[in-house]
Amino acid sequence: MDTLNSINKHVFDKARYAVIDINDTEAVEAAREALNIGLDPVDVIEQGFIEGMRTMGDMFEEGKLSLVHILAASKAMNAGIEILKTNMIARSENTGFFGNLVVRY
Repeated sequence: MDTLNSINKHVFDKARYAVIDINDTEAVEAAREALNIGLDPVDVIEQGFIEGMRTMGDMFEEGKLSLVHILAASKAMNAGIEILKTNMIARSENTGFFGNLVVRY
């Protein structure tokens, strides 16, 4: 794996684990780090934050977590997404948001 892919994976993992660890501060840091190195915010959402929520959902289905954990994890995810969303709106006239849904047109 080359250095660039390694750095990208690090940021995606940081975003994913911020959700799994229910850590708002880490989610914001991951989002800022992603923007600083020029990652596409949609990739960070999909490969980082959403993957973290998928893991949490799987653990919920297995009975290892309660709904409270899922709600707290989604709050952490939203903290990171808010940073990315603000940047995406500033960068592109062709991006719209409907809740947490990103639409590029």
